[in-house]
Amino acid sequence: MADNEQRDESIRIAHLTMLQGVITRMGANSFTLKALAATFGSAAVAVMATVKTPSLYYSVAALVPMVMFWLMDAQYLRLERAYRQLYDNVRKGVEVEAYSLEASPFMQDSASVFRLAISWSVSWFYVAILLSLGTVASLIYIEV
Repeated sequence: MADNEQRDESIRIAHLTMLQGVITRMGANSFTLKALAATFGSAAVAVMATVKTPSLYYSVAALVPMVMFWLMDAQYLRLERAYRQLYDNVRKGVEVEAYSLEASPFMQDSASVFRLAISWSVSWFYVAILLSLGTVASLIYIEV
């Protein structure tokens, strides 16, 4: 009996380790998206400031990827929350298939991507970038 319990405990620990790796990757992907958005936003500001004939198209062209990065970041947060719920169930000993990485049942409990996109943990960063893009664009177009 003790050997069986010990084997079950080692399976549970290995499962938790796998889930922790997935959760860590979600956080790293979110951070990478923020870094890409900041880089892209800075490049867009530089392009708008250095072109000889400013155009509204530059601002729109910078806006589309920013919104895509924003929504992808919210989706990573949604997935991370679902995996955290799966992690908690495994940790508490709730019946979960050994080594399962299936978090879709927990996605229903998580807020939608759009709701997470406007949450403070995601929105402040992208709103700041979009405001800076808008400010630079308006200053450039006012001067012209």
